[in-house]
Amino acid sequence: MADAAEDYASELVRRFDEFTSWAIANWPEKNYPLMSSDFAESRREVSQILGRKLHEGTSAPASTTAQENAPYLDTNPTPWP
Repeated sequence: MADAAEDYASELVRRFDEFTSWAIANWPEKNYPLMSSDFAESRREVSQILGRKLHEGTSAPASTTAQENAPYLDTNPTPWP
């Protein structure tokens, strides 16, 4: 199963790179060209798909506690009254 996931990940990255290269080369507005940085958000989303979603069933179950899902880690203890 891991080999299939790795093959899929490699193929997805290869095709995404081909797509972005094609899009940049064939962009019709030459006065306002596309750049690789225009695809940064898409590249991040592809990474999320390949990381979290692709390996969801093969890795240890993800914890769903509120503390671990928080955007920050609370390092200050609650003050005494």
